[in-house]
Amino acid sequence: MRCVVIGESLVDLIGQPGSWDFTAKPGGSPLNVAVALSRLDAQVEFITETGDDLFGGLLRDHLSSNRVTVTGIGAASATSLAIARLSEEGSATYDFRFTWAVSSDPDLTGVDCLHTGSLACVTAPGRDAVARAVRKAVAAGVPVSYDPNIRPALSPDRQATRAMVEEFVALADIVKASEEDLSWLWPDRPAHEILNAWSRRPSGAPRLAVMTRGGEGAVAAYGGRFVEQAARQVQVVDTIGAGDTFMAGLLVSLSQQGRLRPDLTLDAAELDRALQYAVAAAAVVCTRPGADPPYAHEL
Repeated sequence: MRCVVIGESLVDLIGQPGSWDFTAKPGGSPLNVAVALSRLDAQVEFITETGDDLFGGLLRDHLSSNRVTVTGIGAASATSLAIARLSEEGSATYDFRFTWAVSSDPDLTGVDCLHTGSLACVTAPGRDAVARAVRKAVAAGVPVSYDPNIRPALSPDRQATRAMVEEFVALADIVKASEEDLSWLWPDRPAHEILNAWSRRPSGAPRLAVMTRGGEGAVAAYGGRFVEQAARQVQVVDTIGAGDTFMAGLLVSLSQQGRLRPDLTLDAAELDRALQYAVAAAAVVCTRPGADPPYAHEL
């Protein structure tokens, strides 16, 4: 499986529960997906942006050590930061120092999937380059996956963010969102209603729409039905990177089953298998501090 990921990379400054002591870890939703894909034996090319500073060196070393090829790195004035303070239960509250101006155009020759999402799709001026890359993938018949991964601290305008999310959903073949994403985007609309709408393309072809629910597992809408998958019971250290690892696991399983295609034809057993693999991968990362996805042999 060969995948192009386009989106932000940043450094997570992770606070210890109940403390103001922070540890620097590589982060950013697209970076986490790229690393998780590589650890699950995919060939990954990553288009991103870092600064020529110490934190940028941390990110480049992390990507290199995880066999992620960075093909279009943009030079920011300083590497972006996400400051994550953990609750006693392990959930994270974020603050950001973030810029995004990437302009690269990916080479999609021989690519099996293009993935994007998060801040890269809502932050100007780079979001326009991401949208062009996604449209190029659609025109080339390359499957597109998308994770909104909403961060209200950086995109507080709910109406504008909703419009940008819907733009990318309309172009994608696979969409993964968290329960928190959907409740923030549409606070007065049932999540299952949103998933069902996302799963139905105007052409009539199915789209796979998945909502992750933390300890409650995940639910997928596909072909006019809903499929639920329970979470694995583990001792949670924190949940950082869990949704990104779920996304990578979902893509890898679909690829292994020969179903990572724009027409996305799945039977019930294939969809169950993909959700089970994604949930298993996400469970492992929850047992470790920070975004530390599993390797294929661990699953």
